[in-house]
Amino acid sequence: MPANTKYLTQSKSQRFAKVSAAILGSFLVSTTMHLAIAIWCTNIKVFFATYSYTLFVQWSTLMLLTFLYKNGWKCWLLYLSLSAVFCTIYYLGTMYSTINL
Repeated sequence: MPANTKYLTQSKSQRFAKVSAAILGSFLVSTTMHLAIAIWCTNIKVFFATYSYTLFVQWSTLMLLTFLYKNGWKCWLLYLSLSAVFCTIYYLGTMYSTINL
C-alpha cells in the first residue's frame, strides 16, 4: 500500500536536507558524542568494547528522529550545534586528559 501523498515532503530541498541529515548528521552527532565520552572515560578498554554497539543504536535512533522534523534544515542546525558542543568537550578533554587515543 503506497503512502498517502499529503504526508510526504513535496520540496526537493527539504527532502535532501532530511535524508542528508539522517545519514550524515546523525552519524556526525553519534561519533562526536562517543569521542567526547571516550576522552573523559577512565576505563577505556571497556568503552572501546561497547561503543560500536551504542553508536549504531544512537545513529539509527537519530536517523528515525530526523524524519519527524517538518524542516530538515532545522534538524541540520541542531545536529551541527550538538556536534560542535561534543567537539568542544573532546578538545577540552585532550587538553586536560593524560590518556592518549
